[in-house]
This record gives sequence, structure tokens and C-alpha cells, in this order.
Amino acid sequence: MLAATRELLVEVGYPGLTYALVASQAGSSRPALYRRWPSKAHLVFDALFPSRIDDAPVDDPTFRAYLHAIITRVAASYRRPVARAAVPFLLGEIHDPERRRSIVDRLQVEAHRDLATRVSQAIVAGELVEATDPTLLLETVHAAALHHALGEETDDPEFAGELVALVLDGAPTRPGRGLGQPTCRTRDRSLVTDDGTRIVYRTGGCGGPALVFVHGWCSNRTHWDAQLGHFATSRRVVAVDRRGHGRSDVTTDGYTPARHARDLAEVVRRERLDEVVLVAHAGGGPTALAYADRHPDTVIALVLVDTFISGRTPLGRPHSAGRSPLGQLVDQLTGPDGAERFAATYRRFFSSAAGPEAEAAVRDAMAVPLRVARADLASLAADSEGPARRLRCPVLWLTVAPADIARLITVFRVVHFGVVVGSGHFPHLEVPDQVNAMIERFLTVVGPQA
Repeated sequence: MLAATRELLVEVGYPGLTYALVASQAGSSRPALYRRWPSKAHLVFDALFPSRIDDAPVDDPTFRAYLHAIITRVAASYRRPVARAAVPFLLGEIHDPERRRSIVDRLQVEAHRDLATRVSQAIVAGELVEATDPTLLLETVHAAALHHALGEETDDPEFAGELVALVLDGAPTRPGRGLGQPTCRTRDRSLVTDDGTRIVYRTGGCGGPALVFVHGWCSNRTHWDAQLGHFATSRRVVAVDRRGHGRSDVTTDGYTPARHARDLAEVVRRERLDEVVLVAHAGGGPTALAYADRHPDTVIALVLVDTFISGRTPLGRPHSAGRSPLGQLVDQLTGPDGAERFAATYRRFFSSAAGPEAEAAVRDAMAVPLRVARADLASLAADSEGPARRLRCPVLWLTVAPADIARLITVFRVVHFGVVVGSGHFPHLEVPDQVNAMIERFLTVVGPQA
């Protein structure tokens, strides 16, 4: 019956789970279920947590190893698909103190008894101070593991070790103690926007102001990995999969700079970033400008990588003689050979010196549905010059070919220029060291202005 409950939780979710479904799946009866589990919450809790935590491995009897084993197992338990589907609802069910006691007391008593015994042994061995509270320790482990499992997009293999170090060692500041130093690791997270779209993003590092990376047309967050790894050693970094791209949800509409900017704003708000430097590539430029236009007080600088600025551009009627160049490119993505044309177009974005990252980027682009590629491309006809002229923060205009300086200094209030050497349209992939160095220098130069 517990196995049937776990299977159904993944299939229909907690709200859709009924005793009738469980009885049918398990070949039992509803009265048999009610005799053992007086409520659905009791049944689900026992299905999720059937037994107490096992002892630590015998090859390392230290309390540190024991605590690491507990955290690893608890986090893995919460990360199971069945737990992710049920725990948020189960927490609501056991909000009432009486119901909570009747459901979780048995497991808590077993876990607390085991932990209290090990804590006492560790105190005698000098591994813990006498004031160590087993109950608080157990609650800390479960709360941190639950937050990690439900809040993080992917599993972090170093989570257990870092939590052990934080619990047992505090937050050390002495060199060589790991947690006292800024972490350069990044991890994937996700959120659900106001219209129900799941947005995936990569974040890490510490320090400010944060660098927020916006990818271009049919690209994704991973194309900024060279920048994330470089800058996460000194400041917060965030790279977002725009809707329809990477691992974010594909939606029926919303492929406009304005909607992408709203999604970006939700990520920035979720990460509690007060000041950001936006770094946008190509088709992500209009999104960054739209965001800066709506949130001028939070954007202190803007880096635009091989992008463009234009007023609103009429596309013209599809396949007509008066169709604009952008419209003609959209037209090429229609018809039975649209995918082949798409791939050929994307390959031309890279130089002949590009390595395997070029083909990887083409494969990533091909994973974007053609209807999304067409919609996102067509949306670039929106006005980006208006937001650019209203922009007050300094801009780095970074390109692979000389820029139209005479025009751009009339558009931006403060603009700096940089040109990379030996790259195609994706300089952050082909020549990341040049791009990173230019961004570093730009932030140093405009620091006082920002």
C-alpha cells in the first residue's frame, strides 16, 4: 500500500491522491487503509518516511561522518520526485499542532533518540561542546535539507559537507577553511513566474554589484559559463534561460523584450539583488534595455555584446517583396526546410577558428522549437532605441567588428567601446578571456560613475 501511494503521488500529485485510488492500485480496500492510517496525511507521511535514518558508515565512527551521512540521506529523501510532489502539501496538512504530533511523533522520537545518543558520545569524546542541543541540531538539518531539495534545481554534491562545516565549525574567516572564502561554484535554480512559466537560471558567487547575464536568440544560460566561472570569484553572478530557451518552459506566447524583462525582474527579485550590471548578447540586448528602462534605479551599468539598437521596424507581410531583412530571416524558418536553414544560419555566427563550442551551440539552438525561434526573432523588430536613449547608466558596447561610434554616442549618455579579435558573433564563447578582461576593465573605469 505504501508503494502504491508513492507511485500515485508521482502520477496524480497530492491533491489528486485518494484512498480509492490507493486501494485499487494496491489490490486492497478503503476500510483496510482507514484502519491503519486515519487520514491521507498519515498515509503519505508513512509512504515518504517509512523508517528511521540508518547509522553512519562503520569505517568512520566520528560524529562529523555521522552527521554528514544524516544530511546526505535526509536531502536525498526530500529530493525524490515523490517527496517533491507531496512535501509542500504535507507541510500544510501538519500545520495544526495536534495533527502534527499524531503524524510525525513516531519518526521524530526514533530520530531524536539516535541523534541524542550520538551527541552524548561526541561530547564525551570532545567532538562537541556540552551545550549542543540534539533537537535544534535535528531541526536545523531537516530544515536546511528541505529548503535545498525544494529550492535548488539540481543536486549539489557539496551541500552535505558545507552544512556539516557550518554546523560544526561556524562560518570561519581564517584562510583555508573553505566556508570563510567566497565560493566560485554556480548552481541551477528555478522559479515560476506570475503567468505560471518555469524559468531556470544559474547563480553563484558573492559580492556586488551582481552581474546578470542575458543570452541571445536561441542561446541559453550555459553559454555564459566562462563568464560565470571568472566573475563568481569576486561577485554574485546570475545567468537566465529566457522562456522557450534552455530548460525554461516553452509557452504559447510571451516572446517579446517586455515579457522577457518581466521574467528577468522576477529572478532579480527572487535573488534579492539591489544593484545589477546587465550583460546581454545579441538578441538579448532588447530584453536588457527593456529591463533597464523599467528598473533604472537597480541597473548601474550595461554591457551589450555584439547586439544592435534600432527603432521599431515594420516587418512587412510574410514572403512579400516589401518584407524587411528581419522579416525575410523569419520567413526562412518556415516550410519543410526551415530547420536546415535555421542550422545553416546559426553556423554562420561562428568564425572558422571556433572550436567544438560552435557545434554545441548549434545543437542547443536546434533544441529550441522553430515556432519559438520565429517568434523571438520577430520580436526584435520592437523599438530598442527609445529605451537606449532614456538610459542613464554607463554602457560598454562590445563587438566583433568596429562600431558606429558617431551614431552610438548620440544614443547613449555614457558609452565605452571594445572590439575583440578573432571571433565570430559569439565572442563570449570563442574568446572568453578577451570578453572577461574588457568587462573587468569597464567595471573598474565606470565604478565611480556607477
